[in-house]
Amino acid sequence: MSLFKGALIAAFTLIFLNACSKPDDTPVTPTVPMPEPEPEVPADTRTYQQRLADSLYKYAQQIYYWNAQLPDSATFKPLSYGQFDTLIGLKNELLAITRIAVNPVTGKPYEQYMSYQNGMSSDVNTTSKYSYIVATSDLYGGGVANVIADQDKVQELKMTLDGKENELGFTMGFARVSYLAGTPKAMTSSPQDSIIGLVRVVTKGSPAWNAGVRRGDLVSKFNGNTLTYANNLTQISNALNGSSLALTTYDPATKKENTMSFSKAVYTFNPVFRDTMITVGSKKIAYIAYKAFTIGDNTQPALRAAFDKFSGATDLVIDLRYNGGGYVSSAEFFANSILPASANGGVLFKEFYNTTMQNKQAVLLKNQPVFLNNVKQSYSYFDIDYSVAGNTEVVKKEGSFNTGGTITSVYFIVSSNTASASELLINSLKPYFNNQVYLINAPFSNSDNPDYTYGKPIGFFEIRLGKYSIYMSNFESKNKNDEGGYYQGLKTDIKSNDDIRYDLGDPSESSFLAAIRKITGNITYQPTATTISRSVYSIASQVIAPVGKPTKVFDMVETPRRK
Repeated sequence: MSLFKGALIAAFTLIFLNACSKPDDTPVTPTVPMPEPEPEVPADTRTYQQRLADSLYKYAQQIYYWNAQLPDSATFKPLSYGQFDTLIGLKNELLAITRIAVNPVTGKPYEQYMSYQNGMSSDVNTTSKYSYIVATSDLYGGGVANVIADQDKVQELKMTLDGKENELGFTMGFARVSYLAGTPKAMTSSPQDSIIGLVRVVTKGSPAWNAGVRRGDLVSKFNGNTLTYANNLTQISNALNGSSLALTTYDPATKKENTMSFSKAVYTFNPVFRDTMITVGSKKIAYIAYKAFTIGDNTQPALRAAFDKFSGATDLVIDLRYNGGGYVSSAEFFANSILPASANGGVLFKEFYNTTMQNKQAVLLKNQPVFLNNVKQSYSYFDIDYSVAGNTEVVKKEGSFNTGGTITSVYFIVSSNTASASELLINSLKPYFNNQVYLINAPFSNSDNPDYTYGKPIGFFEIRLGKYSIYMSNFESKNKNDEGGYYQGLKTDIKSNDDIRYDLGDPSESSFLAAIRKITGNITYQPTATTISRSVYSIASQVIAPVGKPTKVFDMVETPRRK
């Protein structure tokens, strides 16, 4: 009822009561009072940025995993985060939200980001360990160029999990020339103790890959210039970030240089870095190095092709040292490709959402349509079942690999960059291999933690606010035995190093060699030959400079479906 109608009825009621109380029948000419004007609704004086900031906090109060620890809006003051630079303001607000919930085990926020240097860890209070916000346009079709040497910028980049990238397609590592025996002085303009570049990672299907660039290549020139790490880091960074590059490599075995020219392009990458199978004595060891848990159309064909090559394997090595995660559904497919048929129907993992979501009280989700690979669906996130029972995934055997259960243990090569969906895969497999799941750590430098993986048992789904996509911690995953909570990371069993002299899957590469020795029980095993000619020089992991790291992903992205 409008205020005007209410006032009018009240006025006539008052007239009726007064008339009944008169002592005589003297006619009275009623005077109808003018109705009071309907009060004006205060104009929304909030800026666009403030409205987004307010919405972000309201969503956090309903869907953030630790929402019970958040204060009310009056205390938090979300409008104070509405800044002229919308994205910076929202990032600051999200960071503030993630600083509130405290892990009683550590006494620090659950989302406390840590840095590691020379055996010591320290708090980083300028970024969250899990939650982040990014422009939606950067999430699809290779929206961001990933080749960059500035590590502060690398932290901001997110891989497009649709399997698209827009880049040159490789990253660099650096080491002192004095540790590269056999490398001629002519390769640099500085003395032998200068630092020289090596190719660390090349994405299959990228311009660099197609041009012939491979992991372990010694880089002697950028765009025809001999550049040193000590004197020309800016020029090296600019070269790596350019739209095209002429990269000159040097082979110390042949003492020849080779120049490869290529340009940045949008391309579909193969998430499998390398797959191979080697025989060592009675052991047939299958090896697969995997880049990211991309969307199913990109991941599933690549994994099927790889596992089809592993017929007769007795042991399995999975290299996730550069894998920061991705889609939960793809990690599930990976696990189903490994587990035996006898595991069918068993619990693979469970997802635990907060009580508000489980009780269907997160009503703001009615405003959030589900997007699957950026395609809007006909239902909203409110229509999803967030109960534990509704988010318990069971084993559904995929393919013919290990159908009979001949694989009784699995060996993972990991690093402190191994995160999220990668850790979900490892944790989910443990109960099915009687904990015969071994982790071999391959740190790249003294800024990598050699004892643990990243530590992200937390996942999320996409929430859109304006032109931004927000991924705030939504659920925690646990395996069949309810094991989870690895906020510090998964403890590694064997320490090795990221030996970038050799390609991934080469038995001479230190981490793969450590896996082979563990599998065979022969701690002195050495391959009789290497597949590359760069064995003429040696390298020590502790001298590699922490520059040119692969882009960090750290995603466990759920695409909730109506059950």
